[in-house]
Amino acid sequence: MKVEWKVDREVQIKAWARIKDISREVSGMVPEANVVLDIGGGTGWFGRLLAEGHPNALVVSIDISPRAHKEDVAHIKGSALDIPVKDSQVDLIGANAVMHHVPDSLDKCVSEVTRLLKPGGLFLTREPLADNPPAKFIRYMIKTEAHEEGERPLPYDFLEGAIEKHLNIEKVEFFFLTSYLLPHLVSRMPRFKRLALFLVEFDKKVLASMPKIRKYAAYVSIVARKST
Repeated sequence: MKVEWKVDREVQIKAWARIKDISREVSGMVPEANVVLDIGGGTGWFGRLLAEGHPNALVVSIDISPRAHKEDVAHIKGSALDIPVKDSQVDLIGANAVMHHVPDSLDKCVSEVTRLLKPGGLFLTREPLADNPPAKFIRYMIKTEAHEEGERPLPYDFLEGAIEKHLNIEKVEFFFLTSYLLPHLVSRMPRFKRLALFLVEFDKKVLASMPKIRKYAAYVSIVARKST
């Protein structure tokens, strides 16, 4: 039996604020974007977030099971490994927690991203990582309705290597040592909210000051650019 996926909104918003800001910053790193692609986009919400600085951009979401929800998003049914879009047509591509769903085909996934990007185009991926002890333990012990069979968070070095093979990495930020799962814990045990909010800030300071432990972070944001 799978556990219901629940979060405490206050802790979730606090914990993920910086990650959301990065998405907006990436939008500003592309002077002009006519096409924004959201891989594994579901409703296309992540694509819309990336397109905030480009109100006239066409936002396209590709997903095996599209969930048409927003009228300003074009939905395509398809796989991240075989995207039905012509070469060099996209200015900005986002993949929110997608690549760990294709861990054995990572090179093919990044190759598709590279094929679609225009020269100078940007790719933003946000991914859970494999080596965070709390997340690793809970992932082994508990299955939730939000997780699929076959998904497998990746070690950072492996993810970095796959991206660097095709694109130039420009920005990397790591998140969560102790606090990745706290929004879910607090949703069931609200008395831990103050501790959770403290640990969110604690993680930020530790990761900023101790680079050697970043490999134990639970999440990463990577921005990469296609060569001109």
